[in-house]
Amino acid sequence: MFDDISVSFWMEIMSKRVNNWISEEYEMSDGDYKIIRTSQSGDVYQIHVWVSNEGKMYRRSLRTKHLETAKEKGKQEYIKIMSLVNNGKQVFSDDVTTVVNRFIQYRQSDVDTGLIVKGRLTTIHTHLKHMLSYLHGDMRVSDIHRGTFKEYYKFRKKESNNTVNDDTVRNEYSSIRQWWKYVYDTGLTSMTPDQLEFQKFKRERLQNDVRRDTFTEEEYKKFYTSMRTYCNKKESKTDKEYYNRNILRNYTLILSNTGMRTGELDQLKWEDLLDYRETIFHGQVSEIVKIRVRKETSKVRKTRDLFCRESKYFHRISEISKFKGNDDFIFCHYDGNVITPRQKSEFWNSVIKISGIKIEGRKLSFYSLRHYFVTQRWKSGVQLRDIANSCGTSVYQLEKTYYHIDEETMINTVMYDKRLKGKYE
Repeated sequence: MFDDISVSFWMEIMSKRVNNWISEEYEMSDGDYKIIRTSQSGDVYQIHVWVSNEGKMYRRSLRTKHLETAKEKGKQEYIKIMSLVNNGKQVFSDDVTTVVNRFIQYRQSDVDTGLIVKGRLTTIHTHLKHMLSYLHGDMRVSDIHRGTFKEYYKFRKKESNNTVNDDTVRNEYSSIRQWWKYVYDTGLTSMTPDQLEFQKFKRERLQNDVRRDTFTEEEYKKFYTSMRTYCNKKESKTDKEYYNRNILRNYTLILSNTGMRTGELDQLKWEDLLDYRETIFHGQVSEIVKIRVRKETSKVRKTRDLFCRESKYFHRISEISKFKGNDDFIFCHYDGNVITPRQKSEFWNSVIKISGIKIEGRKLSFYSLRHYFVTQRWKSGVQLRDIANSCGTSVYQLEKTYYHIDEETMINTVMYDKRLKGKYE
């Protein structure tokens, strides 16, 4: 332990070191901040401000060797710092990785209380991982400015070898803005999410992505016939494999016949099948099933009812499933666990390979079946509002995403009589 003499001795030495380090020092605003030059700053002035509520010294170069200019710039910097302090904002910020982790923990509470579904949080986390790659995770939040994300689109295209589509990047923009709102609300910045600048999309490009990432009618026929072959008992080595393949076969067919989101279907329980009923349409009798999507499983957090055109898919599952209690999930693995993304991916890739569908430069996935459902219903003459209600989305979103289909419908409308009656007189 140091005695009083040794402590005084070391304080004197440190004081001399500081004095040797600082070549000029000017106290400003009655000592609230200082303008200084150091022996290592190359005659460039700095500002030093003690931020008492955070217990840290704020230091920043004023980028000038002229004293009067340094004083004016120092005054403006001090005003900016005090504005942050007086508005409850932080002057010193963490790195972006730390703040993203805090944000994910914060949103986990929304999952726990049912405000968002677990799958949604996983998607947001994936989006922000791409953002962290772009920002080089050790970047400070305070270094982000309104133009920081202008090159994000080009980065994602390059990172993905141009395979990521515009709709995916647009969703990532949304997640970044959500994260930045959290940064703003917690006092880490004075810049609002609306001030962040992103490269804008051309609507035609977004629609081209939808065209590319869904099936044509011919491709869909190849897909479901290949799926029938793949799920044949002769092609399955074990009862377990046969079971799992057929659960996923009917899962796939229900997606393409309802337009449901995968997350909604993953969490569907037997109690959510409200009613089986016979209906006559164009002289044909068929059985349909009424389905309830619970608000806690819906992306938009609203309960909605819809119909599946074919009840036979659910009957098939019921015939082989060992888990048919009201509270059981419909789409279960052989051992009773919910089917994992990896198992779904293996099934999908196997069927695509058998079908021979060309996938180069495309992003065909289970979500493509939702696109296919919307496309086919619209081309069949179903009103947009009815499709939107069934799919749990808005008319605006459908118009924005599927506008190219509307143009095709208009062409078919104007050409209809011409095909039937020949040229106009």
